[in-house]
Amino acid sequence: MSRKDRKPVRARPARRHLRWFATVLFSVLLVGGAWSWWQAGQFEHRFDADYVGSAVCGNCHTIMHGQWQASPHANMVRRPDAGSVVGDFTEGEFRLPEDSPDPLAGEVVARMFQQDGRYYMALRHPERAEFVGFPIRQVVGYQYRQEYLFQEDGGVLRRLPLQWSTERQEYFPYWNLQEGSAQTLDDLWAQMQSVNSAWNLYCARCHVVNLEIHERNAAHTEARVSWQETGIGCESCHGPGSLHVAYMESSPINRLAMFARNHFEGKPVAYVANADKLPKEQAMSVCARCHGADIFGAHQDIYRLYEPGYSRSGRINDLSGYFRQAPLTPGRTSPTIEVWQNGRPRGIGMLFRSLIESACYQEAEVRCYDCHNPHQNKAEAVPGILTASETSNAYCGQCHGDIARDPGAHSRHSAGGPGSFCYDCHMPRHITKLNTGIWQRARTHEMSSLPNPEDSVRFGLDQAPNACSDCHEDLTPQELLEIRTRWWGAPEAGPAPDEGEVLARY
Repeated sequence: MSRKDRKPVRARPARRHLRWFATVLFSVLLVGGAWSWWQAGQFEHRFDADYVGSAVCGNCHTIMHGQWQASPHANMVRRPDAGSVVGDFTEGEFRLPEDSPDPLAGEVVARMFQQDGRYYMALRHPERAEFVGFPIRQVVGYQYRQEYLFQEDGGVLRRLPLQWSTERQEYFPYWNLQEGSAQTLDDLWAQMQSVNSAWNLYCARCHVVNLEIHERNAAHTEARVSWQETGIGCESCHGPGSLHVAYMESSPINRLAMFARNHFEGKPVAYVANADKLPKEQAMSVCARCHGADIFGAHQDIYRLYEPGYSRSGRINDLSGYFRQAPLTPGRTSPTIEVWQNGRPRGIGMLFRSLIESACYQEAEVRCYDCHNPHQNKAEAVPGILTASETSNAYCGQCHGDIARDPGAHSRHSAGGPGSFCYDCHMPRHITKLNTGIWQRARTHEMSSLPNPEDSVRFGLDQAPNACSDCHEDLTPQELLEIRTRWWGAPEAGPAPDEGEVLARY
């Protein structure tokens, strides 16, 4: 058969149908994708989700959920059992110190034991020679110290006065030492009478997910309280997740659209807060809610309204207006939110405040999770960044490139040795803490106007420490000030210490 005698080959019906189907499918995907893309951009205006629990988050976010499960955040509050209790409940006891003004000085006033599968802390009665046992309902913490709670008939979870120190391997009266009150039997009982010993009305706000106080009396002896999840769960930081789950599970197109917006446009994912994609003020509010103790002291009502994510009726999602509102009164002695005499943050509850006071936060974009892994909250975000090292120097060098090129010329210390790393002088250990039952110091996050031996000369080394004296104990603050002046010039004069003003030298 010649070529001209051949009939043209027509598309088979099946192929025509396949092309038609592909065209329709492509159109549907295109329209659906565009709709999902647009819809994903509208979720900020329709945020009114419910809490679902961290287990639901783990269905998709398996790696981060696994990291979180092993973290102190996840295991902060637990039922007492062999796996959660770190204190001695076999032969545990607490004696008043020999120098106590109490007639029972040196004697056992508390015993810790197990009975019928339950854990008890028994305190000596203040008037009779007998012990009153309190069954432990919850344990709080385990890394540094462990706190014990019992439940009263009125529904209040009450904080017991003794805690276990993992470092000292013994019981100690945490709040007694924190407040500096005399260690007596009466004081131990008084610790359970204070309003803030009602754990589920105060402390629980940072230890559970979505604390709701439905009823309570004025004396804080009766309460009806609920929460979504025990421990610091996913939704503590990301906000309620029901709409996020529903959106992601409703269609694979939604997931693709959200992935594209998140990774290519840098947009937050749908219906849930992602601090890394939020404005700095909202992002830092997530941490401030629990790590900004001085803010809470002045604004308890505000904290009860805060919720991460997108503001819905009756809620707020930005605490930044309150970050610096509490005055840094020089010499403040309020437990955990103390202030040095030169106006710098001192107590462990001021760690977040010290960062907020820094130029690194106010003038740049430094955020907590640059250094701290938020899912493994005691782990480093980058290996080596939590220690004075070349790694942490490189982090600072992202902004301070002129110094990073020749750190020895700036620090006047040999490169690679003590004093040559940014943290040595700009993040000295000047934050006091009693976390383990032993007074220790953590690194300040202020990172401004340091080192400052002039403050130690002015107020005394015990009232205003400086980074130079931390290493050079053989030199007086005055001698160190003279060296500092030769190297970097004379420090600026501040207000007189009797003016009672905040020293605004940040």
